[in-house]
Amino acid sequence: MGYNKLTFFIAISSLIAFSYAQTQRDNAIAKVLKMSGIKLSDYQLNNKTVVKGLQCVEPTIIDILPYDGTPETDDKIYKVCMKCVMTVTTPGTITIANNIMSQWDGCIKPSNSTCLAAKVKPKAMKALGTPYDELSAIAMNCRKNNAGQSGMYEKCANKVYEKGLAYAYKDYVDQTCLKLAKAINQAEYNCCKKIVDIVVKKDVSGKYSCYTSAQPLAGNTPTCPAS
Repeated sequence: MGYNKLTFFIAISSLIAFSYAQTQRDNAIAKVLKMSGIKLSDYQLNNKTVVKGLQCVEPTIIDILPYDGTPETDDKIYKVCMKCVMTVTTPGTITIANNIMSQWDGCIKPSNSTCLAAKVKPKAMKALGTPYDELSAIAMNCRKNNAGQSGMYEKCANKVYEKGLAYAYKDYVDQTCLKLAKAINQAEYNCCKKIVDIVVKKDVSGKYSCYTSAQPLAGNTPTCPAS
């Protein structure tokens, strides 16, 4: 299970950032899923199942802040994400997941996802920038001020949602992706696009500059970072 654990962290953090207050969560998630063009029907999923998965992982994300980037923290996030994914697993998700892993493993050799994560990680944390810093601070302050109280996670998540919706727009996602693309080479970028084509509707992905005109590093073979 060496799949890019940082990807799970970024994805979950982004989804938290792209949400809103609890009473409007379904609408907010619907907006993000439409913007991202994820093929939910292929997974036999709907907005409510995505929300269920988020509610499962939120306490762990809040607990690990500030994110220290250590393998131990990544492992903790990864394990919780896997557990939470299982809460919304369907025959469709299993089929799609197996397809993604098979396509990815065949494409990314002789490198692997752990190597790719190491290349992307520093640039990823920088690319997330102000939104990540602001949302993390909100979550940590709320956690501190409400420690030990019943419903603390729910309350703190809602505060993050309220602020986070401001960043749910195409240009922010696109520009962040363009920055990350500069950390990998052309071959690795092509592998990522291959997976995007499995998960995202082509008429949506094609509207993103990151999909059509990113500028990865030169290189026709996936490769680990230099030691």
